[in-house]
Amino acid sequence: MTAEDDFDEFVRARWTATARLAYALTLDHQKAEDLAQDAFTKLWFHWRKLRDGNPEAYLRKIVANTFLSGRRRRWLGERPTDRPPETVVDPATVQVDERLALRQAMARLSPRQRAAVYLRYAEDLSERTVADLLGCSVGAVKQHTRRGLEALRIDITDDLADLTERGI
Repeated sequence: MTAEDDFDEFVRARWTATARLAYALTLDHQKAEDLAQDAFTKLWFHWRKLRDGNPEAYLRKIVANTFLSGRRRRWLGERPTDRPPETVVDPATVQVDERLALRQAMARLSPRQRAAVYLRYAEDLSERTVADLLGCSVGAVKQHTRRGLEALRIDITDDLADLTERGI
């Protein structure tokens, strides 16, 4: 099997997980698609060296680094609103409310906190692995994770209270 065939197979196998990681970091479907595509493009240039090693870990590192470096150059010409228009929602949609509250709370975290929390708990990676991916110390990962979780606890509680008060 050629390197190109191996790479195509790897992309098909890892696209969904990579796009999910990118979405968790960007909180935007279009930006997540772009980030995932950029990551696979960057991986392609190193594929021959990595294909027999651990390309999945290298891909996650590319996604995290590309996301963090892209945030430094972010254009702030447009600002989306914090909340969708007020509408009455059936009380049976509690999970949607919780997901919305979590998404809003994650958006308020710093990029490093968001990356650390997501990689540690959604991707179930060790502190050492997250530190390697983010290019920082294990202590920094612990600090980003702790501060991120503290902020999430406060924000999610407040957001759910706001949604309840507004009848959403």
